[in-house]
Amino acid sequence: MSTCALLLAACHPPSAAEVQPPSLQVAPNAPASASPTEWTITSIDWDDADSGDINGVRFRLSDIDAPETGGVGAAVGAALCEAERARGISARAWMRELTRDTSRLRITSAAGYDRMERPRLLIDLSVDGVDVGQAGIEAGHLAAWPHDGARSLGPKPDWCR
Repeated sequence: MSTCALLLAACHPPSAAEVQPPSLQVAPNAPASASPTEWTITSIDWDDADSGDINGVRFRLSDIDAPETGGVGAAVGAALCEAERARGISARAWMRELTRDTSRLRITSAAGYDRMERPRLLIDLSVDGVDVGQAGIEAGHLAAWPHDGARSLGPKPDWCR
């Protein structure tokens, strides 16, 4: 292999198949093979209103988008405008309140991992049997953003309009 090809291969990010997902063991007494739908959720922390950590495992809501909360022009999680950032902060606060009582939360499905550098488990989450993503859409904090695996089926919602 040429030096140029080696250099390109070294700089190319890994594909989703090459990325090893994190361990799914999230509770001290849970078997490593436990499906996420069997987890007892003891902690949830939201980065934005569509992603965060459950019991220390990174996750993202499936087929859902939320406005970004990072500052305009930030290196990570940047909003495209100040209106998006303000909407993102409001959406995250709403989501934190909705999911505050972890005993009411349940992962209803898990569809593998996304293709981010640090993979996130793609999930559907409910509170008292109500889908969190759908509740966020109905409240105006989230938008549907359907995907087929890692491929988006439409444009990312525009939170600046």
